[in-house]
Amino acid sequence: MKSFLKSKFSTLYFFYQYLGSRLFLLLIFSFLMVIMDSIGIAMFVPLIQISDGNTVGSEDKIYHFIQIFFEFLKIELNPINMLILIVFLFIIKGVCFYYAGKYLAINQQMFSKEIRSKMIDGVRDLKYKEFIGIDIGRLQNSLIGEAWQVVFACNQYLETIKNGMFVIIYLGFAFFLDWKFSILVTIGGLLSNFIYKYFYKKTESLSREITKNNHRYGGVVIEVVNHYKYLKATGRSINFFKRLQKELSNLISSGIEVAKLNAKLSALREPMTIAIICLVIAVHIIFFQSPLAAIMIILLFFYRAMQKIVDIQTNWNNYLANIGSVENVQEFQNYLDSNRENNNGSKIIDHIDSIELKNVDLNFSDHKILNKINLNINKNQSIALVGESGSGKTSLVNIISTLLPNNSGTIHVNGENMNLINNSVYRGKIGYITQDPTIFNASIFENITFWDEKNQENLAKFHYTLSLSGLNNYIQTLVNKEDTLLGNNGINISGGQKQRISIARELYRNVDLLIMDEATSALDSETEQIIKESIDKLKGKITIISIAHRLSTIKNADIIYLMEQGQITSSGTFEELKKNSTYFQKLTDLQGL
Repeated sequence: MKSFLKSKFSTLYFFYQYLGSRLFLLLIFSFLMVIMDSIGIAMFVPLIQISDGNTVGSEDKIYHFIQIFFEFLKIELNPINMLILIVFLFIIKGVCFYYAGKYLAINQQMFSKEIRSKMIDGVRDLKYKEFIGIDIGRLQNSLIGEAWQVVFACNQYLETIKNGMFVIIYLGFAFFLDWKFSILVTIGGLLSNFIYKYFYKKTESLSREITKNNHRYGGVVIEVVNHYKYLKATGRSINFFKRLQKELSNLISSGIEVAKLNAKLSALREPMTIAIICLVIAVHIIFFQSPLAAIMIILLFFYRAMQKIVDIQTNWNNYLANIGSVENVQEFQNYLDSNRENNNGSKIIDHIDSIELKNVDLNFSDHKILNKINLNINKNQSIALVGESGSGKTSLVNIISTLLPNNSGTIHVNGENMNLINNSVYRGKIGYITQDPTIFNASIFENITFWDEKNQENLAKFHYTLSLSGLNNYIQTLVNKEDTLLGNNGINISGGQKQRISIARELYRNVDLLIMDEATSALDSETEQIIKESIDKLKGKITIISIAHRLSTIKNADIIYLMEQGQITSSGTFEELKKNSTYFQKLTDLQGL
C-alpha cells in the first residue's frame, strides 16, 4: 500500500505519512455520507410513482428494489412510509457528516502538530555544519506559517477526493436511471475542465511565489529583531524597514492575485452549472423527446453532480494555491532528514577526564581549516588558544565539542574513540560561552537554571552558583531579585551581567568542560577583570578552554597554545611563551604585559 501510494500518488502519500489510517477513515466517513445522500435522492423516484399512481414498468429497478425491501420488513409501501425512509436516510447522512466534520477538525489540529513536531525534531538533530548555512527566513516560515498552509492544502485535497466520490456516485445513480442523460452531463463536466486549466496554472505559479516571499519576509523580520538597536542608533531603520515593507507588499500582491482567481472561479461556478444543465435538458427534450417530469429526479442528480464538479475545480485550485507550502515542507523535511546528526556510539561516559586529538584535520570544501592538530587536555586543566583571526581557534573548539566533524585523524575521550561515545551525553557535560552570550527572554532564575522547577533544592544550587559567578550582590539590588525579566537577548542588562549569567548557567549544570570563546572581548576593562576573577575561582575545579585576544584574561592558564593557519605552532605557560616565542612576545608588548 505504502509503495503504491508513494509511486502513484506522492502528495497523498505525504499526507498519509502523517495521518496514517486516519486518512482512510476520513474517506470512509465521506463515502458513507455520499451513499446515504444518493440513495435518499433516488428514493424520490418511487415516491413520485407511488404518489401519482403511475404504472410501474419492468425497467423501474429502483421501485422493484424498494418493493422487495418493504416486503422483507413487512411494511406497507405507501407515500408516508417512503417519506419516513427518506428522512431516515438523510439522518444517517447527517450523522456521517457530523463525525466526518468532527474527525476532520481533530485531525487537522493533530496534523499541524505532527508537521511542526517532526520539523522541530529535525532542526534539533540537524548537523551544526548545515545549520550555519541555512536560510533562517525559510526555517522560521516553515516552523510557524507553512504548517497550517499544508493542513489547508490537505483539507482541499481530501475535499477533491470526496467531491469526486459524490460525482461518481451521483452519475452512477443517474446512469442507472437514464444512461443518455449521464453521458451528456459527463461531457459537459469534462468540457468545463478546460476553462479551469488556465486558473490552475496561474494559481500554482503564484503559490510558489508566495512561499518564497514568506521566506524572504520572515528572514528580514528576524534581522530587524536581531539588529534593532544598531538600526535605531544609526538612523538606518527607515531604509531597512523599507525592505520589510517591500517584501510585505510583494507578499500581499501575490495574495491578492490568488484571491482574484478564486473570486473568478466562484463567479463562474453557478452560471456554468446552470448553463450545462439547461443545455443537457434541451438536448434531452429535443432529440430524445423525453417528458420533463420523467427526468426531474435525474436532473436533481445531475445538478448536484455539476455542483460537485465545480467544487472539485475550486478545491483543486485551493490546493494548488498552497502547493508551494506543500512542496516547501516536503523538501525542507527531506533536507532535515538527510542531514540528521549521528550520535555515534552507545557508550555513556560519567565524566570528561581527558581529551586527546591525534592528527586531526578539518576542511571546508577545498579549504583546509585545521591541519594535523595534536592536543592533550587533562581533567581540571586550564588551557588557552591564541592566534590571529582565522587561525582556526574556534574551529578547534567546535571539533572538541563535536559541533563539527573532523575529516581525518582521531579524537579520544577518556581513552575511548569518540565514535564509540554517545555524542549527546558527551555534549551534556560541556559548557559553551561565546563573545555574544546566550540570554533568553525570561527571568534570571529561568536563564540560569534553564527552567528548572523552583524548589528548595534548586534554589540552594542556584544561589551557590551565583556566588561562584559573582552575581550575588547584583541580584540583591534588583526589586524582583531572581525573578527579574532580562528582555529579548538580555536587553535590560549590561554586557558584563550577560556574561556572568552565561557563566552561571554552565556552572549550574555542573559541567566538566567550560569553553570560553572570546567571552570577554566585548567588555570594558573593569568588567573584564570581574569576569576574569570569576573564571580564576573555577581553576582546578573544572576543565577550561579559553580563546582570547586579550592576553591578560589567560595569563594564569596552565598551557597556552599558539595557532597559525590551522596549526599549533608553539605551546607553554605564559612566561615560557613570552620568553621563547617572538610572536607571543610581540603580542604581550603591544598589550603592555
